[in-house]
Amino acid sequence: MPHPRPRLASRHRRSLALGVAALALVALAACNPAPDKKAQNIVIVGGDTTQDLSGVIATHYNSDPKNTDPDSVYNVLSIQSSPLTVPADSQADCAATTYHTPAGVGETLAPNAGNAGVDALKASVANGDGCVSIARTGGSPRAIGTSPGTDNSTFEYYGFALDAVGWASESTLAPADITLTQLRGIYNCTYTDWSQVGGTAGPIKRYWPTLSSGTRSFFQSSVLGFDPTTFSSGSCPAITVIPVNSGTQIVTNGDQQKALVPFSVGNWVAQANGVTPDIRGGLTIRSLNGAAPLFLNASTWELNSPGNSGNAGAPVSEGNVLLNTPTPSYPGIRYVFHVVDNTEKLYSQAVLIVGFGNAANGWKSHLCSGADAATINQYGFAPLDTSADGTHNAAGSTCRLYTP
Repeated sequence: MPHPRPRLASRHRRSLALGVAALALVALAACNPAPDKKAQNIVIVGGDTTQDLSGVIATHYNSDPKNTDPDSVYNVLSIQSSPLTVPADSQADCAATTYHTPAGVGETLAPNAGNAGVDALKASVANGDGCVSIARTGGSPRAIGTSPGTDNSTFEYYGFALDAVGWASESTLAPADITLTQLRGIYNCTYTDWSQVGGTAGPIKRYWPTLSSGTRSFFQSSVLGFDPTTFSSGSCPAITVIPVNSGTQIVTNGDQQKALVPFSVGNWVAQANGVTPDIRGGLTIRSLNGAAPLFLNASTWELNSPGNSGNAGAPVSEGNVLLNTPTPSYPGIRYVFHVVDNTEKLYSQAVLIVGFGNAANGWKSHLCSGADAATINQYGFAPLDTSADGTHNAAGSTCRLYTP
């Protein structure tokens, strides 16, 4: 299906509704090319990891000169712990929907994790209702299928930044660095004490992100290579599942000296720099295979990428993304994605915010033109350059297109 040109959006009214804090939902009322010019709601749902960054990117869509007109208006919605109603679409594509966690009678649970967001997009396409148009995820494209947990063949994954998923711990008994073999050994119960992996004697307790998390699925498939929830023993208690990119429950459980957990390094950086609320609970990102995925530049934490550190061997590089390199020299590097479906009824508007035309001299959204590089850095991730290739970035944009 051909991609639209950005100029299609310039003639019609848009308004933005931005979900904040734990909501994980953004509603953007974008242009409707129908003759009546009524606005339609573009709803963005999904992963916690890029939630705040994605919301800012959505606001920038309205400030792009190609897409702005004088009657653009912004609305900040309430957080997920309070009921939040996305208004009925002016074209009657989607009825008014109230999101709340926990969901009460007549309410809908907001899909606030990567895989949950992509599944919500899949369901919206199947229903033909236009209720979800964009999903956020840190997970890679999934197998094609009809059930939840699989992708439509018509999905488009637009990678817009790099992230690392590392191991984090607050323990003073844990070593500063372990090997990938040791990390896998901890999660398959081969090693149950910090002294077995170069630390000081003390039991290890394994923590793990929530089931629908893209960070969880990525770490399981691309770093460990197995499901650690299937391993336990007398000295290795069953995995404890907690919200992604948060250490507060570890503190509540009193497991600071025992725990380790996968953590988005970009999200950790944003929390450490005060860009997003700090819920790390004292967790620090440790090194893996002798390399650190982040560094302190003066008083600011940054991902250890070639663009940030000036070090060509920095681990957070596209060459270490498993989608590009079957055996990366450093594990855990990933793209973070916006996902759209090219058969979804509001696709032509949604892709203008997060996509680009994958052809020589193809059009570029505000995000994929490099205009959001400073914001991406501010929120802890590594912007992509304009390196072109014939498959994933023929346009020379600052995004990458992958499909299932």
